[in-house]
Amino acid sequence: MFPDSRRVVVSVQKESPQMAWNVTRRVFSTLIGTVLVALPLAAQFPAIVVNDNRTPAGAGVQNGVLTLNLEITKGVWHPEAETGEAMGVYAFGEAGKKLQIPGPTLRVPQGTTMDITVRSNVDAPATVHGMHSRPGSDSDVVIIEPRKTRHFRFVAGVPGTYLYWAVTPDGERGDRRVVDSLLNGAFVVDPPGGSVDDRIFVLERWVGPTRTAINGKSWPFTERLNYEVGQKVHWRIVNASDLSHPMHLHGFHFQLDGEGDGEHYKTYVDGKQPLEFTQNVEIGNTFEMTYTPHEPGRWLYHCHRIPHMRLPIDIEPADGLVVDKHKHAQHNMDDEYMGMGGMIMGITVTGKPSIDTTTMWQPRKRYELTVGTQAGDARFFQLGWRDLGANNKPHVSKALSGPPIVLVQNEPIEINVVNKSKEATSIHWHGIEIESYYDGVPGWGGLGDKKTPAVQPGESFTVRMIPPRAGSFIYHTHWHDAGQLTGGVFGPLIVLKPGEKYDPETDKSFIFSQSPAEPFDGAMTLMNGSAQPHLIELKTNTKYRFRMMNITPSVNNLRVSLLNGGMPVQWRVVAKDAVDKEYPVKQLADQEIAVSETFDFEYTATTDQELTLVGLAPNNGRRAVQTILFHGGPPTHTD
Repeated sequence: MFPDSRRVVVSVQKESPQMAWNVTRRVFSTLIGTVLVALPLAAQFPAIVVNDNRTPAGAGVQNGVLTLNLEITKGVWHPEAETGEAMGVYAFGEAGKKLQIPGPTLRVPQGTTMDITVRSNVDAPATVHGMHSRPGSDSDVVIIEPRKTRHFRFVAGVPGTYLYWAVTPDGERGDRRVVDSLLNGAFVVDPPGGSVDDRIFVLERWVGPTRTAINGKSWPFTERLNYEVGQKVHWRIVNASDLSHPMHLHGFHFQLDGEGDGEHYKTYVDGKQPLEFTQNVEIGNTFEMTYTPHEPGRWLYHCHRIPHMRLPIDIEPADGLVVDKHKHAQHNMDDEYMGMGGMIMGITVTGKPSIDTTTMWQPRKRYELTVGTQAGDARFFQLGWRDLGANNKPHVSKALSGPPIVLVQNEPIEINVVNKSKEATSIHWHGIEIESYYDGVPGWGGLGDKKTPAVQPGESFTVRMIPPRAGSFIYHTHWHDAGQLTGGVFGPLIVLKPGEKYDPETDKSFIFSQSPAEPFDGAMTLMNGSAQPHLIELKTNTKYRFRMMNITPSVNNLRVSLLNGGMPVQWRVVAKDAVDKEYPVKQLADQEIAVSETFDFEYTATTDQELTLVGLAPNNGRRAVQTILFHGGPPTHTD
């Protein structure tokens, strides 16, 4: 809320830019309000264009100096089609040029002197962050008063990926941002000798309700990327939004080359870069990644928070200059949205396949995964898993989580997905390097004219795969609303090395999720489908592997802790995203796990003890608690 008139007068006497703006706003709106209503709303502001971050701002570095004139102006942003939905937002632009979202790209070699002026053309003070040398401090900010100009001069510091941004007092809506939420841009410092062949992608979020974007556009209007099999791909990811994002790549693991917090940057030594399929990027953080696609087809790169990858929710008329009611069928695969929206990019890879599931195809095993409902209640799903070559009953989910699936590395298999529910579905084999057609993204996955179908009620779809990597994965619905995910259409997916035996007595999977809001008076945090799992009794002096997975719709700061008397014990981190750690080390058993990440830990209890495994959603305090009792193990042997 804005302060009352008496407080404004006092603040103006103290020369507070924010309070002075309140007075200006009232006077200005009184004077011109009748004029504005006579104009088409979208015509009041200049158009904002998308910045694909391919071209650095300015006329280039001259004698070691980059001179740049920027402006902050209110303009019209189209998150989707240029003729579609439109919002009035603040944006950066170069003087004399069009406004851009994200803002003009700052990219220079290390040691360049940055000579930048920023002119504010809005009637609110703007607090500018990031216009300084790196490493730096997030407290190094400058306030630009309404319709004033400030000058910045500094030397670009340590090479890395950074950002600059600004906030205004009228951009706040509760603890979120609206009109100023897209005032940001990428700032890249290259090593001496010039830049590498890469792309920069800025993640953004406008909260009106939510619109998420990559380089200024939301799916299906985000840039479509095209690569060849064997082509080395290098990206820089910049999170300029007000939420963290677990960024997941379909089809391939990628190499994490460097990461930073916006003020500091760490580049990993060659040969020591982590390999993963999901990288969480916190607010204001950045990272670099490299991968080499080895399989043709259509793939996705997206935030794994469900609200950031589903069809957009209609905005209120007061929030938009042009309002699109988004009358798209939720899962119409013929629609350009294909049931998705938001922070998603499509990738098409062409070239020779490395996986062959057609020529002389002979699966070593055949399995069946059924998707049904529990007691006919559409909110709660029941999954069944069975080996079609064995004379046994299917393993059926007993709570809101599917049974573990255990496969063998490099073993060709088929999985027949049978839909016994009342709605269409599709299963994604999260983290598995697989052919695009079987990856589980209906309407998008596939090659050429061949597209992955949705599995309709009463129908089935056979998946072929040869898992190339051993480790912990997840299978889950890729239906892009939360209903199937909270209803239990997911489970642990374990791939063993050839010759390795799966022992469920010592190999324990814990998959964290959320329940539907109803009938539980809000979404509960679940562990293996239950808020309070039954007691587990394990043996002392026995090594256990604990596989942890986060498949919640949006709890991106899930904290998983193994506690003794309320204090974390120590466990050994042995793998992340199905990649073994080269040098596993012991650490406190208190791990943040982002959505769609998997972690493997080893733990051995040397004494009888009662521990609690806790999965906590910090934002609402809801948790799932598992009691683990260690006793009666083999004696400890000493030399």
